[in-house]
Formats: sequence, C-alpha cells, structure tokens
Amino acid sequence: MRGSDIRPAPVPAHPAEPAVSGTQSVFRALSILHAFSSRQPALTGPELAEKFGYSVPTAYRLLRALEAERFLVFDRVTRKYSPGPEILRLAGVMLHRDDVVAQTQSTQLRLRALTGETVGLFWRLGNQRTCVREAVSPQPVRIEAGVGVDYPLTRGAAGKALLLALDEQGVREIVADPAVAAPSRGVDKLLAELAVGRERGYTTSAGETIDGAVSIAAPLVWLHQGLAAFSVTAPAARSGPRERAATATTLIEEMDRLQSTLGR
Repeated sequence: MRGSDIRPAPVPAHPAEPAVSGTQSVFRALSILHAFSSRQPALTGPELAEKFGYSVPTAYRLLRALEAERFLVFDRVTRKYSPGPEILRLAGVMLHRDDVVAQTQSTQLRLRALTGETVGLFWRLGNQRTCVREAVSPQPVRIEAGVGVDYPLTRGAAGKALLLALDEQGVREIVADPAVAAPSRGVDKLLAELAVGRERGYTTSAGETIDGAVSIAAPLVWLHQGLAAFSVTAPAARSGPRERAATATTLIEEMDRLQSTLGR
C-alpha cells in the first residue's frame, strides 16, 4: 500500500485524559468545525489538537466521528481534514429557506446589470455574516467579497444593514462579544450610522473590510429581520458621490420592486 493511501493509524486512548460527557463531546466537535475558514480550509489532527488543547487521541476521535457523518473529509495525500458534503447540504437547506435563492436571483443579476458592479448576498450566521452568493462585476477592475468568506457584522455596509433591525442594546451586546471585531469608528458612531441607515433604508461603508472598496447595502426586510442583505460594491476610484447616490437609489428601487413582486 502506498504511504499516501494510509490513513492515520488508530491512536490508543490517552490514560491521563479525563472522561468527557456527551454534551462536552458535542461542543468539542462543534469547536472543530468552527476552526475551518477561508484562511484555514484544511487542518491535520495534531494541528487541531494543539489549537484547542485536546490530546491527539481526542482530536482524532472527534475528527473520525465528524468524517463518518460526512461533516468532514480526509485527504490521504495531504493528511488533512476539510469540510465535507453534509455542511454543503445543510447550507442548501438554509439558503432555500423562505425560497430566498429563487426569490432574489433575478434581482441580484438586475442590480449588477444596472450598476455594473459586484452584487453580493450576505447572510447572518451568529455574530458574523457570510457571502452566500455573488454576481461579480464584468469590469476588469472590480471588487469581490468571495463566496463563503466571513465578515464581521460590525463593519462593512452589509454587516450594518443586518444590524438595522436591532435596538441599541442588541447592537451593544454584539459589540461586547470578544470574538467580534470592534466597529471601525467605535460603537457610538456605529449606532449613529444605523440611525441614519434606518431613515434611508440602506447603509454605506468605505474600506472597512476590503481596502479600496465602497459598498452600499440594504436588508431583505420581508425575510426574518436581520437575516440577509444585498450589497453593491465598487472600487473607490469608480464610486464618487454621484455614483454612490445613483447606486443607492437603484438598490432601494430594486428592493421595493422585489418586495412588491412577492406581494409582501
């Protein structure tokens, strides 16, 4: 058998390792899933053990359980684990909830045609947001968020659009989460921006998550409040005051049009 085809050999239980409850095992398995990101799409068992302070036997036991349920897959060449097809299936369930994919796809493509810029659909997941679908600008110089990439709720137009439904206390609770990036200009400035955004129906940002990017975003208000938002993003050099105003008007018109079409 070639070495590249050999899976990690079973590791005997660590004699000094205390027993863990079923609930602890669940949280440990979930912590492993949280470790994967666009920057770390694949990890080895020892890397995960070191990251969370688990013993190597515990790490492999959790990894094999997740692999058995198809939440992870194992690459025999790199000897690394990465997210598996079950996660993709669950993501599909989430995206099709409320028929959001079918309802919004034509609007997203129309927004790209009208503005000539990249249009992203962002979904709130916990205290962050993820780009779940992106219609990239056809122009040679463009901005791309990247499907599957996570961004903080507290920065960027799309993040702020997802916060419009929250009151001050709700926003402050999110900002207080140590895992959440602090607002670029502080929580008071963020709250002031959100107040303006509620009046306008959209939010804006410049260079908050991607250098040289200007974004304008609006929430999909007929879904669960603060669940999803559209964002139109362009290079700053192509987004002066006139262009921003035109994009904002187009975005609001398309959101109103979509809501009217859906009869909500």
